[in-house]
Amino acid sequence: NTWMEDVVEHTSKAFLGLTVNCAKCHDHKYDPIAQEDFYRFRAFFEPYQIRADMAGGETDFAKDGVPRAFDCNLAAPTFLFVRGDEKHPRKKPILPGLPGVFGAKLDIRPVALPREAYTPGSNPAVLAAHLRHAESQIEKARSALAQAKKVLAERDAVAKTPTKPAAKGPLVRDDFARARPDLWEMKQGRWTYKGGKLVQEQDDGQRAVLRLKTPPPADFQARFRFTPVGGKVYKSVGLSFDVAGGNEILVYLSAYAGGPKLQIAVNQGAGYAYPGEAAQARPVKLNEPQDLVVRVRGPLVNVEVNGKHALAYRLAVPRKAGALELITFDARAELTAFELSALPPEVELLSPGSVGAAPSAGMTAAQARLAVAVADKALAAALLRPEALRASADADRTPSLARAASLAERRVAVATAEEAVARAELEASLAAPAAKVAAEKKLVAARSALANARKALDAPGETYTPLRGALKTPESNLESAASRDKPFPATSSGRRSALARWMTSDDNPLTARVAVNHLWLRHFGKPLVPTVFDFGRKGTPPTHPELLDWLAVELRESGWSMKHLHRLKVTSNTYRMTSSGANAAADRAIDPENRAYWRMNPV
Repeated sequence: NTWMEDVVEHTSKAFLGLTVNCAKCHDHKYDPIAQEDFYRFRAFFEPYQIRADMAGGETDFAKDGVPRAFDCNLAAPTFLFVRGDEKHPRKKPILPGLPGVFGAKLDIRPVALPREAYTPGSNPAVLAAHLRHAESQIEKARSALAQAKKVLAERDAVAKTPTKPAAKGPLVRDDFARARPDLWEMKQGRWTYKGGKLVQEQDDGQRAVLRLKTPPPADFQARFRFTPVGGKVYKSVGLSFDVAGGNEILVYLSAYAGGPKLQIAVNQGAGYAYPGEAAQARPVKLNEPQDLVVRVRGPLVNVEVNGKHALAYRLAVPRKAGALELITFDARAELTAFELSALPPEVELLSPGSVGAAPSAGMTAAQARLAVAVADKALAAALLRPEALRASADADRTPSLARAASLAERRVAVATAEEAVARAELEASLAAPAAKVAAEKKLVAARSALANARKALDAPGETYTPLRGALKTPESNLESAASRDKPFPATSSGRRSALARWMTSDDNPLTARVAVNHLWLRHFGKPLVPTVFDFGRKGTPPTHPELLDWLAVELRESGWSMKHLHRLKVTSNTYRMTSSGANAAADRAIDPENRAYWRMNPV
């Protein structure tokens, strides 16, 4: 509504020199413009919206695009708002028209649009842009497959390398369902076993410590499941290792309201250091279970949170043999599981800076094989997309080819669904125990989607997705993606064309006068009509009405050539006069405001 009001105001001011906007709530107080005239003028623009057309071969319309107006909602009605309040519209729709003072009736006819206007994907440049993007995705998929095969080869090599027999199963496992004084030493804190959990209830800004009596291996993997349930300020829970004589390395999650995070802190006996590269801002909510996995090999530390790799850090200080502790700081927490094992030699840790790459941390040879399958399926889907794009482009130009486009699109859908199944299988294999159920559900859903895609391939029909050569701008923050994807109309309402024809016709005395007044202002420093946007009764009359009329006729008869008007003005004697008032006392006395242009205005 605000947009429509602005369009009415600025269109009428810019082309007609009329303040039609003053009639939004009531009849205009000075000019012969009724309130209904405001809404008749608005109706010219009611159907139209904005879209972005592809520009420069960029397929992402958030990055680039040419904005274009088009009549989107051809049947959109216009209602008069009582006192201008959009919450109180009158029921009777208002048709487009001009204020009655002009006595003009417009010939409004629908305009048939060229194919590229309502099917922008049929433009050959659009297909070329989509094909370039598809080819770049193929290269990325090939690179990802090569990397996945490299990781698999490394895992297979490690698996074939003779190693010392590893200890069978975890070194320590506890579900905290009962007291285990053989495993833990309760140092600080208020620790109690309740409801099959170990609960720490101290939250007075102090540290609570549960020390593991079994010394951890130098290279280890520890999994710690807990739920933070309260605390005064920091609400931090985690584990420390290499604890000896004031030395420790602490990995913790903090639910601190001012900045929840994952952090690795180092203490060499002189206080804690919190390296910025060893921190990750992330939401940590109370009463939500957390699954923290810490893997350590030499100075390299990898942290996984809730089944996903989160942080890689290389210690800048030498490690020292020491104990492992579970800690809370200013936090109440429930402990539900702990597991400690030697880090298998085939598990490769990520180095700092590799976060965001394909997560190979903790991946076994079998999991690496699944990752290769994912990359292989992704490449297969990418290779099919250019064919589908060409088929859609052909159907956009020749509707009888719609079945072929539908078939090609469904082949891509099957290949994409196969990739999704392979990815879900990998994620299920990598999932932490707490995330296993969700991962399995995702796998079931992916397999069901694949079955549906294969069924659709058997009966493709003639429905396909046209190439996207334009994207409609949302009409409001409530518009759905499906609404934005509707086909563009093949006709335009013709309302704006009819208005434009009248604006530039001999029947309209205003547009040419408003235009030449603006041009005069730019060249001569002041306008012929001082109120450039108001030619109504409250506007100031022209200083030179005959000149205004003559220039308006000149503009029309030159075919509305503004270049002609520019040349006419800048080559005139008036324009070429000096702006100095020296030795012109008589002129200045008669015409101090230079209304007669006896000199040039400084501009």
